[in-house]
Order: sequence, then structure tokens, then C-alpha cells
Amino acid sequence: MSFKQERIVPIYKMLFEMARGNFNTSIPLAAINDELETLAVLLNMVAEEMRESIFHEGYVSTHHENKEVNHIAFILDKRLFIKSFTAEISFCSGFEGSRLLGNSIEGILIGSSFKKLEKVIQELSDTPTSMLLDFITKEQMLVTVNCSIVRLIDQEDILLQFNRIIRQQPYDPEVNTKGQHSITKIMKADAILIQKLYDYIMAHLEEPLPSIKELSRQFGTNEYKLKSGFRYFFKTSIYQFYNEERLKRAFFMIEHTQIPLKNISVMNGFNNYPNFSKAFKKRFGISPFEVVRVDDGNL
Repeated sequence: MSFKQERIVPIYKMLFEMARGNFNTSIPLAAINDELETLAVLLNMVAEEMRESIFHEGYVSTHHENKEVNHIAFILDKRLFIKSFTAEISFCSGFEGSRLLGNSIEGILIGSSFKKLEKVIQELSDTPTSMLLDFITKEQMLVTVNCSIVRLIDQEDILLQFNRIIRQQPYDPEVNTKGQHSITKIMKADAILIQKLYDYIMAHLEEPLPSIKELSRQFGTNEYKLKSGFRYFFKTSIYQFYNEERLKRAFFMIEHTQIPLKNISVMNGFNNYPNFSKAFKKRFGISPFEVVRVDDGNL
């Protein structure tokens, strides 16, 4: 196998893992200034962004700081039927308790994960083991989590557990029950729209951002709803978010590749280098030339 082919294989593997919802892998960089290196850098960045969205609220991968971590657990019998579970699992999976209790956990795992779990259970002792499992939510979203699995002492029952990240609440938790239900319904519909806008921005950082009017037309809504909805979820404007993300990507590319600075500015949507350099220094306090480039080949 040639050196070029050896570098392509990890890219194929990364794309496959991302397609199945696993964003816990990364591509090793070769410190070579070419298209493959650029592709590897961009894929690593996408995976890093997506790792933050595991069991997210609604559909929006926000950049808010985590509020707390909730412990989620299932108790399974020897057939891997669900005997009990913590209340939070209904919220993050979307399934009602009646849909889970008394049914096989196979119903919320992809086939390969269930087979892996069965195999591990056969050899399980009183010592905990961990493994990645791919869950399917009610909305058919694939979510990969690292689970701890242990057999309960003097019982045939299995404890399967993992942690769920709780992000800042996007609405006032003190509203009354009727108001909370209404807000939740609105949030779910708006979250899908804003997620589509988020995905569009992240996929087009190398291009000038269209006007709000054009974005509204493209996503089938009005300007006010698009602007207010985005600020509601991300606590910033659409343009500020776009500018922040392309500068963050530019910093990463400068630090981890040998791509010329002028090329990086173009690859991140800046029409000319002086504008890029000015915006970069305003954001990070140093110019692009002052960023220390990591020579991954010597690490």
C-alpha cells in the first residue's frame, strides 16, 4: 500500500464512523501541505463540533457551558429486557416509559450494538466493563455513548449506565405547567429550523454569508423569526456566530497545518488577507503570523 493510500484509509474510516453517528474518532495528521491534510483537518473539526451534541436538547448543538451531568441507568434481566430505568432516559430518548419498561433494550439499539452487548453479557462478571453503544431516539437519531456495564451482586440482573450532559435551559424553568408545555412545543419546531441554519453555516464557512433576507427565503421563514430564533438558542446573532466559527476554524488550520495564511483566509470566507488579519487579531489578540504552528510529525 502506498503512503497516499495509507493516509486515505483513515479518512474512509472516519467518514464511515461519522455516517453511523460516532464522532469519537479522529484522523492522525501527517504534517504535509496537501489536499488530504486539509480534508483531515476539516473532518477532525466537524467531529469535534458534533461530539458536543450527544443527547442534546431539541436538535441544536449549542456552545453553552454544561450545567450539570445526569446519571442515566437501565436495569436489565438476563434476557436484556428492561426492568427499570432512571426517569431522564424518557426525556433524552423521546420514548414514553411504557414503550421501554418490560421490552427488550434491542428496541432502542442498532443491531450491531445489541449483538455486541449480548456477547459482552455472556462473559460479564461482577467487575464493570465499558463499551460504546449506538442508541436510536424516537426521532431516529443515532447517538453513540460510552456505557458502563456490570452484573449486580448475587443477581442475574445487569446494570447499564452512562452520563447525560444537561446544557443551560433555553427557557424559564419557573413558568407554569400550561406555559411550559406551549413553549416546549414551540421550541421543538423552532429547533429543527435553527438546526438546519446551523448546519448550513457550518458547511459554508468558506463562503460569504448570504443576507438575512436571502437566508429567510432559503429556509422558508421570515427574517424576524430566523434572527430571533437563532439568538434564542445561541445567544448571539447569525453573523456574529458565522464570524466566530470561521475565525476558530482558521486558528485551528493555522496551528495544525502548513497551509499558507492567505489560502487559509480565502478558505474561511475572507475576501482579502488584510481584513482576515484584522478580524483575527481583534478576536484572538495576536496576528495569524504569531500563531505557533504544531509540527505533528515531531510530536
